[in-house]
Amino acid sequence: MKKILYVLFFFLAYTQTHAQFLLSYDKPASKFTEEQRKDYRKLGYMQEALPLGNGRLGAMFSGGIDEEHIMLNDITLWMNSKRGLDTVAQSGVRIGAYKNFNKVKEAYEQGRYGASENSMEGMSTKYLSSKQPLGNYAPFTDVYISTDHDNESVSNYTRTLDVHSGIGQVSYSIGKTKYHREYFCSYPNDVVAVRYTANKAKMNLHIKVSTLHTINNLKAHDNTIVLEGEVSMVQDNIHFQQLVYIDASDAKVIPQADGSIQIENATDVKIYVTAYSDYVPVYPSFKGRDYQLDTKKVMDIALDMGYDHLKQAHVKDVSALMDRCQLALDYQPSGLTTDQLIKQGASLELENLYFNYARYLQLSSSRTAPVPSNLQGLWNGHLKPAWNADYHNDINVAMNYWMVETANLPDSFEPYLEWLKMIAESGKHTAKEGFGIQKGWSAGLNGNAFGFTAPNEHGRRMQQSGAWLSQNLFEHYAFNQDKTYLKEIYPILKGAAEFYVEFLSSWKDGSLVVYPTWSPENTYLKEQFSKLNKQTYGASWDQQLVLNLFTDCIEASYVLECDAELRETLQKMIPKLCPQKIGQYGQLQEWPEDWDDPKDQHRHISHLIALHPGRDFSPLTTKEIAEAALVTMKHRGDVSTGWSTAWKTNFWARLHNGDKAHQFYQFLTSKRAYPNLFDFHPPFQIDGNYGGTAGVCEMLLQSHLRSVNNKANTIEKAAFVAYQKSAENPNHFIPVSPNESLANSPYILDLLPALPSAWPKGNIKGLRARGGFEVDISWEKGRLVKAKIQATKNGAFRIFYQGKLSEVITLKKGETKVFKN
Repeated sequence: MKKILYVLFFFLAYTQTHAQFLLSYDKPASKFTEEQRKDYRKLGYMQEALPLGNGRLGAMFSGGIDEEHIMLNDITLWMNSKRGLDTVAQSGVRIGAYKNFNKVKEAYEQGRYGASENSMEGMSTKYLSSKQPLGNYAPFTDVYISTDHDNESVSNYTRTLDVHSGIGQVSYSIGKTKYHREYFCSYPNDVVAVRYTANKAKMNLHIKVSTLHTINNLKAHDNTIVLEGEVSMVQDNIHFQQLVYIDASDAKVIPQADGSIQIENATDVKIYVTAYSDYVPVYPSFKGRDYQLDTKKVMDIALDMGYDHLKQAHVKDVSALMDRCQLALDYQPSGLTTDQLIKQGASLELENLYFNYARYLQLSSSRTAPVPSNLQGLWNGHLKPAWNADYHNDINVAMNYWMVETANLPDSFEPYLEWLKMIAESGKHTAKEGFGIQKGWSAGLNGNAFGFTAPNEHGRRMQQSGAWLSQNLFEHYAFNQDKTYLKEIYPILKGAAEFYVEFLSSWKDGSLVVYPTWSPENTYLKEQFSKLNKQTYGASWDQQLVLNLFTDCIEASYVLECDAELRETLQKMIPKLCPQKIGQYGQLQEWPEDWDDPKDQHRHISHLIALHPGRDFSPLTTKEIAEAALVTMKHRGDVSTGWSTAWKTNFWARLHNGDKAHQFYQFLTSKRAYPNLFDFHPPFQIDGNYGGTAGVCEMLLQSHLRSVNNKANTIEKAAFVAYQKSAENPNHFIPVSPNESLANSPYILDLLPALPSAWPKGNIKGLRARGGFEVDISWEKGRLVKAKIQATKNGAFRIFYQGKLSEVITLKKGETKVFKN
């Protein structure tokens, strides 16, 4: 009996663990029709096919019975833009714009609202907006594998993606014959590999390739299909090559005149795909890769290794990363397919799967490529994708990288860093030519793979993004505590800060504000000036992020023992920044004037960025501001787009309301997910997947507060406070300058700060905390059972749980502290 119970227990545990990582379906994805290709709003293939990726090369497979469609992407492949201009022009900046910058500022200073030619918006469009095309992220190629199998004759069909191993599979039967397929995209070897097998029968397959771009050469020779193409640019078209190699064992392989290959009488067919373009991340040329040579080298290595060794290396790579952090909620697997699970509505099973799937998407779309994941991560099949599938600097590209820290995928951060180095280089020219600022760098609302940093083409969307983009850089240091990395990023942080030192202007009340700007992408005084009235001055989010950036630079300068003069300048400027204000409804004001509308339910809530992902608003340190943020959250409502729902999950977690955070996470997973669990705005935007998982991490562990008074025994007295109430106006809160003590202050690890009542039992392993720590947490009956904190660096921290603050705990690298309730 004991043996039976043990086997049963093991089986149930395995079943639940497997369900946490498996997307499963009982039918193929829809075909990618021409109508879908032309209109991204049409649902089908992109919402149902399953994604593979290695951070550069991506693929989606449909699992079609009669025809498999594998769509491929290269994360560096863009179109309809320019490259190879001179160093100034490549930034996209309007040449000589700085000469008219003061004219533009006058429109803001005089309060010229609306959208007329002489308004803030109109003057910005006239004198500052870029005339250079941004372009868009491009689709790459398509591989079609035909079987001639009759859909009606198939039984026992299954299509799965195991996100723990990164292996996709399809299996079905026709009569007594079982057909099986396997798919993966290897990071160690940079190839997509596919295997078709048949048991008790022979297969006849037809393999062809295509692209939506210009085909310069398509031919089949022996076992190889070569596709060479050209992607349309406004200047300097991009060239690429794709190789498809087919190993059909002793089956007959017949090259066709149209560049396809016919395979006859096969039982085991292995297909290898790789491709490169001539893109290199070198400003301003962005050209120079020997893509034909690299494609051949990579394919030769893959063929020498063989399928089994490629698969073994791939599974080892993916599973090691997936094992770093795992969430285990307490539920019984339903046995439902993933699309049925979504249709059923909210469930712990779906929430657990979504968390693990987002981590898989992250490592699949961001590894070591020179550009970060975009609005669609890595996957795009449209020549005109939604919002260009670009880099939106007013939340989205930053949101893509929140979870890499907390959910333990720090390796995925490298593309963001490499791209930001390019942005900082380009942004120096935008700062000088656009605004007449000689030090530092500037970036506008949108970015691409070619160093575009200029202001948006429309004056309504004027924005400075340096502080927002830099926030992720220092966060990465906060988690890894690597001084070598800090030295690497310091010039970028310093350049961003130096730009704002010159760009900030005194307003009528004497405070320093950012303008031109907006509060993304919201409007104010719309009854007087229309719903397009968006340009403003001193928007709250700007002011919050400037404080965040200046504080990061100050701390970095102390740690690196450099730039004392700049540090002192920033410390003197911080108290002069426009204060944060509580308005007439008790809300945190979005603008410096009390223009907020309590009926406004706009998806962007940028003026709470200091609550999350920032660290300066907290119910533990800035209670009145936190209460005002709570009013704002209630005004904005409960129903929103996918990515906004994800951000609200994080906001509510930081407000320590676990049930409300969970409500939004439930809505995200069950009402803002396509059948393949891609998040939808709508349409598809991957930031919701990443932001939602970041929100789960925030529910279970927070570490953004610092203990500057290690003798204090309450968090209110111990923690650094970034805003102090004004002596002149109790509804105004003045930014606080940090001193050297902040740089040496331990982080406070807040355990289960927003645990929802719907998760009474569970555990998570491998969460990362600032200060260089990894944390495993288990809980039962809604209370902490045990937390294990392991140091990845020598460091100190304090634990906060249920209102009690521990003494400072010091660990050496590799040491562990176990905390029990």
